[in-house]
Amino acid sequence: MVLALPIAWIAVQMIMHTKTTLTELSTENNISKPHHQQSEEKYSPLISRFDQLTMNNTYDTYNLPKEDWKKRKKKQDDTELHYHDYAIFIVMYHKTGYVLSRQLKKVVSMLEIEANRPNEPTLFNANQHTNYGTDKITGERFAFDTIGGWTRSAFAPRRHSFQTHCPRGYRHEPFLLKSGQIYMQESPDLFCDVKQLERAILARRAKIIHFVRNPYDMVLSNYLYHSQEPTPEKWVHTDDPCMTWYENKKTLASNVLPSIGTEEINDKYFYNIFKMCRSLFQSKSSMWNSTFYEHLLELDPGDGLRLATAQMVAASGSANRHKAGGDVARMANNIVKLKELQSYMPSEVEVLTLSTEEFIKTTANSTMKFLDFVFGANNTIVSRKKRRDAAQLRKKQFEKVSGKRRDSNMSPRENAREEKRKQSLKKKASHFTQSITQEEKETKESLKKLLHSDKDLAPILKLTESLVNEALSASAKVV
Repeated sequence: MVLALPIAWIAVQMIMHTKTTLTELSTENNISKPHHQQSEEKYSPLISRFDQLTMNNTYDTYNLPKEDWKKRKKKQDDTELHYHDYAIFIVMYHKTGYVLSRQLKKVVSMLEIEANRPNEPTLFNANQHTNYGTDKITGERFAFDTIGGWTRSAFAPRRHSFQTHCPRGYRHEPFLLKSGQIYMQESPDLFCDVKQLERAILARRAKIIHFVRNPYDMVLSNYLYHSQEPTPEKWVHTDDPCMTWYENKKTLASNVLPSIGTEEINDKYFYNIFKMCRSLFQSKSSMWNSTFYEHLLELDPGDGLRLATAQMVAASGSANRHKAGGDVARMANNIVKLKELQSYMPSEVEVLTLSTEEFIKTTANSTMKFLDFVFGANNTIVSRKKRRDAAQLRKKQFEKVSGKRRDSNMSPRENAREEKRKQSLKKKASHFTQSITQEEKETKESLKKLLHSDKDLAPILKLTESLVNEALSASAKVV
C-alpha cells in the first residue's frame, strides 16, 4: 500500500507531461494552418510526433520537380498517343515555303474531314484565319483546329515580347501551343530560352515542322521576285531596307548573336552589313528620294542583290510593319533554338526540318513524309493509301503549276488552252521564281558567285547554309 502510492503518483505525472507536450505540438502546428485544418486536429489530439510531421507535409502543395516529368518516357507500351494529343507548329519564312506550307495544311484538313465528316467536304475554309475541328454539340474532336490562314500567321511574324523574348500575338497575346491545333507561323522570333519555350507548350507534346531553304537560293529568289515589273509586294515601295532595330531600340543582331555568334560573326560584323546597306540605299544625290523598289530596278544587278540581301539578313522588319526582313539570320537562329528545345524535351518535342528544294525535286515523297510526321504511325484513321493518294495529287498539282508536265498527245487546241492556263497559273506561282531560259539560269549562277565572294555577306550565308544542311541531315531519318 505504501509502495502503490508513489507509483500511482509517478504515473499521473507521466500522463500530465505527455498531455502538455502534445498540446504544445498541436499549438505549434496550428499557428500557420487554416481554421478548417485546426478544427480537424481537435478530434485527434493523441497522435505521434511522426504523424504530426507527415500531416504537415500533406497540407503543403507538392510541385513535381521538372526533372521528374522530363525523365518520364512516352507511355506507349499499352496505349498509343492519338495524333491530336500533339500541337503542330509549322514554321516558314519569306521565300521559304509560304504557299507550300498552307497547301500542305489544307491537305491535312481535307484528309481528316474525308475520314471523319465525309458528308461535309467544305467544312473548313482555307482562307479563314481559324477553323475549329470539334463538334459544336458533342465537343468531340474530328480534326485539328487550324490557326493561321493565307494572309495571317497564328502569331505576329518577326515580333516578340520584350519581356520573355518569345513570339507574341497580334494584340500582345502570349505565345502558347495547345494540343489538337495546327499553327501556321511565318518567321517567328524565337529569341527566348528553352525554359520559356517549354512553358509555351501547353500541350506538353509538340511536333514542329520547320521549312528551310539554302540561303544563297533564298536571297537570290528574294531579289528576283521583288525586282519584277510590276512587283508582287506593296511594302517594297515604303521600306527602309537598312532599318535593323526593333521598337525597343534593340537590333535583330543583338537578339540572334547569343545563338549564332562566332568570332567572325559578331556585333561589328552586323554593323558592317548596316554600313554597306547605307552605302547603297539613297546614298547618291540622284536617288535620295528613290524607294527600295526603285533601287532594285536601277542599281546594277550585283548591287541590287547586295542591297536586297542586306535587308534579308539584318533588317528587323519594323520599317515595313514586319512584313519582311532579317529572315536569313532569323532562320539560322531558329534552327539552333529548335535543336536546343528538342534536346531539352527529347520525349515531348519532335522536329522535322524540310526544304523547299526537296519538295520541288520529289513532291510526292516529301508530301508523304510531311503527312506521316503529322499523323504518325497509326493509320487506322487516315490510312497509308489515303496519304499516298493525297501525295500523288499534290505532285500533279505542282507539275501543272510549274509547267513540268508535258503531254505530246494533246491536240493543238488543247495545247493552246493549256498554254493559256499555264500563263494564268504562272502568276499565282510566282513565289517559285524558277528559271525558264538558259540565259536566266546563267544570270542566276553568276549572281550566286558574287554572293559567295562577297566579304560582307558570305560569312553569314555560309554559316546559315551549314546549319540548314545539318538540320536537314538530322531530319533525314525522322520518319
